[in-house]
Amino acid sequence: MLKPVFGSQLNEMYKRYNYILFFSFLFLFSFAQNKKDKSISSVNTPTTAQKTITIKHANSLSFDKFKSNAKILTGNVICEHDGAILNCDSALIFDGESKMQATGHILITKGDSITVTGDKLFYDGKTKLAILENNVKCIEKDMTLTTNLLTFDVGNSIANYYNGGTIVNKQNTLVSKNGHYYSSSKDIAFHYDVELTNPDYKMKSDTLRYNTLSKTSYFLGPSIILSKSDYIYCENGWYDTQHEKAQFSVNALLVTAQQKLTGDSLFYDRNAKIGRAFRNIRLIDTSQKSIIYGGFAEFKQLKSEALITKNPVYARIVDNDTLFIAADTLYHRDLDSVNNFLNAYHHVKIFKTNLQAKADSASFNTKDSLLQLFRNPVLWSSKSQAISKLIKIFIGKNSINGFKLESNCFLINQADSIDKYNQLSGRNIEGFIKADTIRKVIISGNAELLYFVNNKNKLAALNKTTCTEINMWFKNEEIDRVTLKPNVNGEVTPLKEVTIENSRLKGFNWQYDKRPKSRWDLHIKNNK
Repeated sequence: MLKPVFGSQLNEMYKRYNYILFFSFLFLFSFAQNKKDKSISSVNTPTTAQKTITIKHANSLSFDKFKSNAKILTGNVICEHDGAILNCDSALIFDGESKMQATGHILITKGDSITVTGDKLFYDGKTKLAILENNVKCIEKDMTLTTNLLTFDVGNSIANYYNGGTIVNKQNTLVSKNGHYYSSSKDIAFHYDVELTNPDYKMKSDTLRYNTLSKTSYFLGPSIILSKSDYIYCENGWYDTQHEKAQFSVNALLVTAQQKLTGDSLFYDRNAKIGRAFRNIRLIDTSQKSIIYGGFAEFKQLKSEALITKNPVYARIVDNDTLFIAADTLYHRDLDSVNNFLNAYHHVKIFKTNLQAKADSASFNTKDSLLQLFRNPVLWSSKSQAISKLIKIFIGKNSINGFKLESNCFLINQADSIDKYNQLSGRNIEGFIKADTIRKVIISGNAELLYFVNNKNKLAALNKTTCTEINMWFKNEEIDRVTLKPNVNGEVTPLKEVTIENSRLKGFNWQYDKRPKSRWDLHIKNNK
């Protein structure tokens, strides 16, 4: 059974995302804007709506209007703007053009926990664009963002990097080619070669978007989450970190050591530990070589169980063939790391090339390889039909070994293609199968036998016998020989005296028209 551990992994992963990403971009240019995007523009030209850069210290300050309209600050330069402190080796302040340049050991601090370093800083007050270059590093507590080029559109409150960036938080490392923060919508987006690595898992995505208000992350494009024991793939999806719910769609796939789950979309509620898969469901058990198809699946992590509806079909490889089990509802549960249990409810149909069945309900346990059919079950094999209150089918590792009918048993075999049938009835009937063909049948308790005797490959007479036990062997799907135990009573009727009335045992009910003819008949109702 599928063990959807990805919910807890994603939760931890995105909680770390939230912490890293929000503080990174919130800080980047806090010295250059306030809540209404007030900027550094018009340095040394104060207005009621703008704050100026204050020069706190410099070893030297010079100004030569014939060479440049910039104030030149050199040596241990310290400036302050809106609560942020800027340290650098040298700076140019262009009063007329509302621009500022800073170089050498740039250090920006905000409070006692946030620092940004780099080699160059440029700010244009007219376009409200700030640029940090070369060895840019942003540190906030235990988080570090590094990139070589970072731009910030103060007017639109958008921060960007385009030449690769890395965020490190404790054991987590996030790398992407492009990164964008949109302050107005509170969205953070990563594009191209997005990769998150920690000791337990690795995530790769084409595009990842996170909203700091809804606390929701969105996968846009091919995305992979790979851990030591699990693999998740999708091309679209979202994860609500506040309510711990996730949904993956477009070729969604979850792979564990024993199972694979695919569907048009996968949903997971971590608090309830319940997952749901929608449309084109496939639950693949690699250890048992089985697949469950369906339109909807609900799996519960705590009990390692799944409920599949909307035309579900269980398929399992048996003897180089496929055994199909269909019903209105399938219930699948893991017994251990190897074996599992299947229950099928209502309108059960079974198809294999040389074995078919129907019942109201069924169960299959891979531990003892026993398939049981309940409530009016019918079993067909080649030209034979079996009915009883309970039918048990014994499935070996690679083939079907036999069956057992319990209570009010009736076995019918076609003697010709018209209306003549060999019949067996009794308290219990046990059949042995080899190469998908019934080879021997044992009838015990109130055994009755009615079969047509062959003479030179032609039907010659009808033998009707009652006894305690009957053993019957088949060859080429025909009765080859019969042995009868004590208390035998029998009579032989010449073929010319045989009628439909005297050639039927009590309880005769030939239902061959209800037999599934292919796997595609499994969800076709007989009354339609």
